[in-house]
Amino acid sequence: MHWTSPDWVYCCFPAPSAEVEEVSLAYVVESMQAVADTCTEWDGNPLGRVLHVAHMLVSHQGADGLWAATFNLRTGADVGTERNGAPLPLFHRLNETLDSTEFDFAIRRGEAGVLAQGM
Repeated sequence: MHWTSPDWVYCCFPAPSAEVEEVSLAYVVESMQAVADTCTEWDGNPLGRVLHVAHMLVSHQGADGLWAATFNLRTGADVGTERNGAPLPLFHRLNETLDSTEFDFAIRRGEAGVLAQGM
C-alpha cells in the first residue's frame, strides 16, 4: 500500500500504487480496517493513520449523509454519481475501540442517508 502526498486533497490516504489517483471508497475503508487490525495492546500507533483518514472522510461527508463511491485522491473530485455509506462500519469500530462518541454525528447522518437511498 502506498500513501498519498501531503499536498493532495486526500493527503496521507492509502492508494494501491503511487500512480493511482482514483480509488473506490470501499478500497479506502478496507485498507483502514486492515491498518487498524495491526494495532496491538502495546502498540496503538497505526490507529493514528486510521483516525486521520476517518476525520478527513467526515469532512467530505455530503449533505445527503453519504460519500462519493469513487473519488480522485489528488483533486478531491468525485468520480461518477454513485454514493454510499462505506465508512459507517469503520466509524462504529473507532467509537468502540476508543470508547468514544466522536463519530456519532457522522454515523447518524450516514445511516439516515443510507435509509433515504434505500440501500
